[in-house]
Amino acid sequence: MFDNPIVLISGMALVTFLPRFLPLLLLSKKEISPSLSRWMSFIPVSIFAALVASDIFFWEESFNINPLDNIKLLPSVLVILIALKTKSLLWSMTAGVGAITVMWLVF
Repeated sequence: MFDNPIVLISGMALVTFLPRFLPLLLLSKKEISPSLSRWMSFIPVSIFAALVASDIFFWEESFNINPLDNIKLLPSVLVILIALKTKSLLWSMTAGVGAITVMWLVF
């Protein structure tokens, strides 16, 4: 049954689409309390922070906060400082990509 790529791709599309669509369908007519709405507003930020933190602090499959071993630490500090100063995603991303490129070339 799963030898057919069309069936496999259709099944993957279905299990990707349904968890996103069903809550939208079922909850679209319901009123959400302000406290639940406020609580749910933190979910994307929390997920993004967890993804970024795990990428920065885990170097070569282990937790590493030594800036001499983990070359992602210094560029991340630079990105945080630029983001706080400019409030610009463009400048933060540009500085981060530039800094990590320099770190890869130097080390």
